Amino acid sequence: MTSAQTALPTLPIDASALPPNALASPVLPAGLSDAQLVRAWLDAKYAAGRGLRSSTRSQYELEAQRLLWYTHALGRALTTWQVAHASSYLAFLRDPPAHAISEGRKRRASPDWRPLRGPLSEASRRQSAIIVSGLFDWLVRVGALRVNPFAMVPRARAVTGPGSQRRFLELEQVVAVFEAIESRSAPTLWAQLHKARDRLLLALLVQTGLRASDVAGLTWADFERQPGRSNTFWTVRIRHAKGGDDQLVPCDNAMAELARFRRLVGLPPAPSATDATAVIPAIGGGRQRAVPLEDPLELQRKLDRPLRTRQGIYAIVRAAFAEAAERLEREHRGEQAGKLRAASTHWLRHTHATHLLRAGVPVTDVQRALRHRDINTTRRYTHEALEDVARALAGKIPSAA
Repeated sequence: MTSAQTALPTLPIDASALPPNALASPVLPAGLSDAQLVRAWLDAKYAAGRGLRSSTRSQYELEAQRLLWYTHALGRALTTWQVAHASSYLAFLRDPPAHAISEGRKRRASPDWRPLRGPLSEASRRQSAIIVSGLFDWLVRVGALRVNPFAMVPRARAVTGPGSQRRFLELEQVVAVFEAIESRSAPTLWAQLHKARDRLLLALLVQTGLRASDVAGLTWADFERQPGRSNTFWTVRIRHAKGGDDQLVPCDNAMAELARFRRLVGLPPAPSATDATAVIPAIGGGRQRAVPLEDPLELQRKLDRPLRTRQGIYAIVRAAFAEAAERLEREHRGEQAGKLRAASTHWLRHTHATHLLRAGVPVTDVQRALRHRDINTTRRYTHEALEDVARALAGKIPSAA
């Protein structure tokens, strides 16, 4: 047994003594390895996945690689897993051993690749469990397994209903993030572009409620001016959005920030349908950022490569949150700093919805802006709704005494 195996969480029962879960699938070749089973699942999902985005595919590939790494370290084939193994895997994601944690970016094909960069958050573990459980569900459906061991693992039930969504930022915390970005030293044009790019990204997420995956691949041609009853208004087209179809999102609130960035890079303030360059470009760091850049054509060429992954978006946002948290801690505002350190990219979507509702925007309009199919999902952001009802009813019904 390898050191990797002994360092993994121990199982509470002797799972090897249990009956095997494997079956002879009538539709899969016999003798497939774990990697081949996972590849067959991914290929089937991609073939059937209408409008499956590249960021979503990347997440499935990552979860698959994590699971295969774990099965190799554990020394148990997926078709022999029991509930104890599923529980152990989720515990591994919550508290991984040191040898499972990567110290830097490694390609997944590298022998030095490790599945984690640290313990996963509760939300990330829940997402991992959903994806991996989907694999086992598929193995059951194709007759390779009797049952899905993840289906038997109890999960905490999330609190839902009006006001249940608490992962959002107050306006002063949002302001602190923008101030942290503005306070960065920017002696070169490259550094100024880096600041302006990060500020634009934060503005887009907060002021439009877009998901990180929505923003990652945007080009300027995705911004469209629409005719209205009294005036024109701006929208951004989300291509192959969640659900597969293109969707239009109002974005007038973010246009001033977009114009500011475009002027800095030598573009007209308003986007055009012929401009297919990246909205959120991948900007190099280190020595490249310190090199003076004066040729406009060279500048446009360097800004042409988009930041295509939501992991890249997440890294920018988390870095800005950390800078703001440090500033707040120096100002002895530890509670606000703590919330920023806990926040993720998706909190900005929640922030957008919460403050729209607080401003009196009808919940149905917020539902359309966020592209929620179920209005009850949007109502989770109405934090003050129950308090308002309580105040309205107070003293209105005479007591029985």
